[in-house]
Amino acid sequence: MKYRQAFEDYVTRHNYKDVKALVAFSGKVKIDDTEYTEPSMNGFAEDKLPKVFDGDEYNVLLVANKYQVGFDQPKLCAMYVLKKLRGVNAVQTLSRLNRVCPPFDKKVVVMDFVNHAEEMEDAFAPFYTTTVLSNTATIAQLRELENKIDGYNVLDDRDVETVASIVYNPKGKRTTAKEDRLVYQCIQRAVNVLKNQFNEDHQRAFTKNCRGFVRLYEFLSMASSFGDPELHKKYVFVNLLLTYLVVGNSGGISLKDKIQATNFWQESQGDKGNKQRHASAPNVKLSGADVGLTVDEVKHLSEIIDEVNSRAGKGYDSSAMTKVMLQIKDLLLHSDKLKTSAKNNTEQDFEFSFYDNTDDALIEGLSQNQDFFSLLLSNDDIKHRVLGVFLHEVYKELREQP
Repeated sequence: MKYRQAFEDYVTRHNYKDVKALVAFSGKVKIDDTEYTEPSMNGFAEDKLPKVFDGDEYNVLLVANKYQVGFDQPKLCAMYVLKKLRGVNAVQTLSRLNRVCPPFDKKVVVMDFVNHAEEMEDAFAPFYTTTVLSNTATIAQLRELENKIDGYNVLDDRDVETVASIVYNPKGKRTTAKEDRLVYQCIQRAVNVLKNQFNEDHQRAFTKNCRGFVRLYEFLSMASSFGDPELHKKYVFVNLLLTYLVVGNSGGISLKDKIQATNFWQESQGDKGNKQRHASAPNVKLSGADVGLTVDEVKHLSEIIDEVNSRAGKGYDSSAMTKVMLQIKDLLLHSDKLKTSAKNNTEQDFEFSFYDNTDDALIEGLSQNQDFFSLLLSNDDIKHRVLGVFLHEVYKELREQP
């Protein structure tokens, strides 16, 4: 907030007419008995900032921790760093500039007043040397991965075309329940071919090639335009397919039995009194929704939160939102509509009705985090991505309820 005030004073003193700044920060700031928020300083709602910043009126964005991850603005060309950056945080922050925006001959620059070049090199090194960027990333490598995937004959060209026609609806309309089912059926056919015709080792190799293909395509597409719609259709299909592929223990998460408190007692530490044994209370609500989550589960939820930040231009904190997302599952498990559907349908049929019967639970959660739950209620794509994490476990646990 102080930077914004100082920035405006400087611009005014120098009579600049073409430089204006926005601010991005969470919560409230109180200075000299005056309370400031991001919307009050910018003059519009928080969720409108990415669109407004994309226009011509503003060309500087002053941020604290917000938008360090997930903020996609191709025209960003300069970053001024005034805080210490470490590890993956440094990579995510500086990578907001890692893009090209035709037709401009864009050169990005980072003006860092705090960190040293060696520190940034150390932060980037593990990711640079262990991903597809280990040497050079070329279209030839992408074609090689494409050929490996095609060699399995898992993808049906007609299904690839069908999914692309639905995903890229020329009229820009939301997909219908019938279209969602059709996409699922196309993807599921590929899953069935892989599961029925190949052993687990081959399934794992196929999945690895798909992940490499998606990762490399996304990287190369930031720097160049392929001009190949068929390749992009395949990317869309494979990217969706990966969300359904679970080989052995290589994918998916389980939130069941996060923690179970049994066979415990209280013991006095101040005298020699008798131990008082207490019966276990399985319904006790333990504080901290993420207690007992494995590292992989927390990592997976964090990745989804980063994806939500990227798609919605948000700046949600991974640690806080992980707890909120686990609260979503608890709300779903108390939904009578979902319970009835789970009791009377197979899991495949339950999925068709799952996303259409979750709004009541999300509305109930508005008091817990109005911004996040409102986002889910207003954006079906993001809602499906988040709720999809809990689909299998919710179905299984609702079936087991009396």
